[in-house]
Amino acid sequence: MTLTHNDSFPRLEYFTADNIHSSGLTAIFSTRNGGVSGVLPETEFLQSLNLQLHSGPDTDANIDENYRIIASSQGFRPDAVISVHQVHADRIIAVDGKMAKGREADALITNRKGFLLSVRTADCVPLLLYDSVNEAVGAVHAGWQGTFMGIAPKTVKRMGELYGTKPADVRAAIGPAIGVCCYEVDEKFHEQFFDEYKEKINPFFVQKPGRKPSCDLKAMNRAFLVEAGVLEANIETADFCTMCNPALFYSHRRSGEKRGTMAAFIGMRE
Repeated sequence: MTLTHNDSFPRLEYFTADNIHSSGLTAIFSTRNGGVSGVLPETEFLQSLNLQLHSGPDTDANIDENYRIIASSQGFRPDAVISVHQVHADRIIAVDGKMAKGREADALITNRKGFLLSVRTADCVPLLLYDSVNEAVGAVHAGWQGTFMGIAPKTVKRMGELYGTKPADVRAAIGPAIGVCCYEVDEKFHEQFFDEYKEKINPFFVQKPGRKPSCDLKAMNRAFLVEAGVLEANIETADFCTMCNPALFYSHRRSGEKRGTMAAFIGMRE
């Protein structure tokens, strides 16, 4: 995964999913850098590429411009961006045209060109999926609830039902998210996962002396994809922790509600 600077937007920084991104297909994860938010002292914490919809002190004009910057940098029209109201669940929406605002889901899929699917994160795990055989893509937001519900493998399965996708043909990219270094959880959290997944969940929890257990959500989602039939060699995972890198990322665990939001984008150009 490569930290990329765009010649047309020199302040813009994003991570390119090297195993998916190509001349005809965008697969990127935004950072917090390259937008227009946070110019006033009271909104400085939003600097600068805030992509959170309806985010309190930021203006709709700023957010719209931030999305325009991303879309334009990738050769898409601003109105090609598709986003939804995320609810930390496992609902998947297939995009075959413009959608009404306010629809609720945590994953988007399509086999249509010209749409730029997006999901927003500020510690949760963003995943991008591409089936090159049937030309279908997916964008997934996996917080701990979505991970617990298996939203990533469910999205691969849904792509199979609608587009004929076979898991072995899927290339996946897992973007920057909070790392096992910082994601401490309580015992009840671990027990909930253990009750559902038994011992196979244990490798994704680390117990440090005198500390709460820590959870590796990126590795867990990767393992769930492999179990669903996605080849391990076809999965790229970002090493970066969003909480550890304030110059690049917003983090809910670090800043609470006083922060912006990144987004992951995937789409096939017309």
